Amino acid sequence: MENPDQRSCAYGLRHQTRCLSAVWSNDGKSRFIIGTQELLKPNEVHLLTFDEEAFEISTTVFSHPNEIWDISASKDDPSLFFTCHKEVVDGTKIKSRASLWRIKSAHVESSEDDSERRHHHEHTGELELVLSLDVGDNSIKKIIWQDNSEVLSIEDWRICIWDIDVKQGTAKLTGTIDAPDKEYKFTSAVMNPHSQEVVAVYGRSIQGWNLSSLKPTFTIKNSQPALILCVDYNPNRPFQIAVGGEDCKVRIWDVRDTSSGPILTIQDHTHWVWSVAYNKFHDQLLLTSSSDSQVNLQSIVSISTGAEYHNYHDNNDPDQDQEVEDARSESGQQDMPSDGLVRAFDQHEDSVYQVAWSKVDPWLFLSLSYDGRAVMNQVPSEEKFKIIMN
Repeated sequence: MENPDQRSCAYGLRHQTRCLSAVWSNDGKSRFIIGTQELLKPNEVHLLTFDEEAFEISTTVFSHPNEIWDISASKDDPSLFFTCHKEVVDGTKIKSRASLWRIKSAHVESSEDDSERRHHHEHTGELELVLSLDVGDNSIKKIIWQDNSEVLSIEDWRICIWDIDVKQGTAKLTGTIDAPDKEYKFTSAVMNPHSQEVVAVYGRSIQGWNLSSLKPTFTIKNSQPALILCVDYNPNRPFQIAVGGEDCKVRIWDVRDTSSGPILTIQDHTHWVWSVAYNKFHDQLLLTSSSDSQVNLQSIVSISTGAEYHNYHDNNDPDQDQEVEDARSESGQQDMPSDGLVRAFDQHEDSVYQVAWSKVDPWLFLSLSYDGRAVMNQVPSEEKFKIIMN
């Protein structure tokens, strides 16, 4: 019998890819959107929907005019998403753009014989261009949604704040933050989910800015020996961020006190770390991906909100602790969650540039490699049980 913990669902895009985004849904199904990256060739956006009961993926494919370097779905409107894309102008000049798209329709079901598409149904759809951000000759690499009326664009040398009007199809620049170090470009950024703050990485440094005053909130200069490539913010614990970079390590910081270094350092990759992603429901689970072709699921329970929960009940509710212990004994499960590598997923053969958790299922995630292979996986049931019972 097949081990349910080892089940995965793979999908091949037949294009080079490096970006994906989880999509909000109202029907309880996990959805992800992926952009392709082919220079001087037609590109596509793929909307993947995972049916857990049937254990299959259905896909809607949309034409996109240029190679896509980043894609970002709206927080609460599943029909809206931004792409950061590049086009060749006059045969020589490369121009960077950020465009907001609306999904209009899906139609024309087709069948596939590809081994990686046996368990899915494919449709084609149409996109409507809502608006584009005018960034001039600047290179734009990422869009961060505040809400459906405000977004941030991350460029090489500045962060821009935009008011957008989806109905009117307009965008107005309302503020800018210049890169603090003219030697290093911004490489990535993330919104603080707890306050009006953006956190960006550049070179080997990390810095936060208040979006109202546009003034710095904290700075960690030269935080590590190699360039930082990615950053994420703990959704449940204020002041905690995770970064990964070219030294193959993941570092977790408490930005209130950085004098003694990161509060946790993880080294389970053998090449550059391109993506880190906190689980939005259980922040003790952290996904990382790398150009070593591997996806790692880490447990960081000792510095998560789970640790606070355990400490509270250890000190305040011994009766409930005993009930939990009895339940563990009856099930034959004695383990508590602990820090460390939960599982390494090695289903890719190329650099894994991005991972993302489902917006609706706390145990499901998607990883994407440069060769166009997307793989849906789940948190192992043993780890799920530890989290639920503790």
